[in-house]
Amino acid sequence: MKFEEHQKEFLLFLELERGYSEETINTYNRSINRYYLFIKKAKINYLKIDKDLILDFQASVAKSMGPRTFSRILSTLRTFYKFLHTEGVIDDVVLNEVKSYPSPKYQKSIPTFLSIDQISQVLDKINTDSKLSDIIKLRNQSLIMLFFTSGLRLEELKSIQLKDIDFSKKTIKVVGKGSKERLANFDSDTKDLMIEYLTSLEKYPLVKTNFNNNLFVDEKNKNLSRYNIQYLVMKNLRTLTLNSYGPHVLRHSFATHLLNSGVGLSAIKSLLGHENLASTQIYTHVSLGKLQETIKKSHPRGEK
Repeated sequence: MKFEEHQKEFLLFLELERGYSEETINTYNRSINRYYLFIKKAKINYLKIDKDLILDFQASVAKSMGPRTFSRILSTLRTFYKFLHTEGVIDDVVLNEVKSYPSPKYQKSIPTFLSIDQISQVLDKINTDSKLSDIIKLRNQSLIMLFFTSGLRLEELKSIQLKDIDFSKKTIKVVGKGSKERLANFDSDTKDLMIEYLTSLEKYPLVKTNFNNNLFVDEKNKNLSRYNIQYLVMKNLRTLTLNSYGPHVLRHSFATHLLNSGVGLSAIKSLLGHENLASTQIYTHVSLGKLQETIKKSHPRGEK
């Protein structure tokens, strides 16, 4: 069987057996495609791979990607080769060579986050944009505020339908990674913006006939794509000076403000839909930075 056929079967396995989302499967596919370009060019038998050949692969992509990206590709390869082993295509020796190849070390970055004043600046900027209709202004403000006050992932926000929203409790039912369902919360300001936005679309008050309608739509009432949402967020956040500008910045902001308000990591983990606490612990660094800044400004010896 050719590599392309094994790749196709692997992607089907991720979809049918693992239940991964389309976006996650596409990420795996991009990693596999990068690997395939290497083995094809180097004329390598991928069923006889060893650590030296993986090292050659890492060296070949070192100029075009950082260690973090290669770590993701390596993780994909481990899953791919475990699949091939389960299918009886490779032996234990090859699987162990892939599994035991060390992941490159990299410095975990501390997430950028927005202050309350900064998010207000973004909303005000949208409101004064003469190129936008009133409905689009409300949509953009609602979308950014929902990211900021709920901590939703991009895919989760993109998939929201009106039936998922409970305005009285200010909650949204979302399906996160691994098809795990949870309730996300939003604040009163976001609620008011969303209601005003949906009212302008004649979708509020909610009735059963529009329950399956998507929350965030374009001028033709079509669901906004991942690209649409990313572009919208990045365009508006670029009015500020930040280290990065994607939707993840708003998710990080949500978690950081909770932590700085005294909410425990376990609670934040649940609200973010993280699989394990290690993913949430990066925010402790942000909180520490905030504490150090506060001490520097307010303590009598802080500047010394």
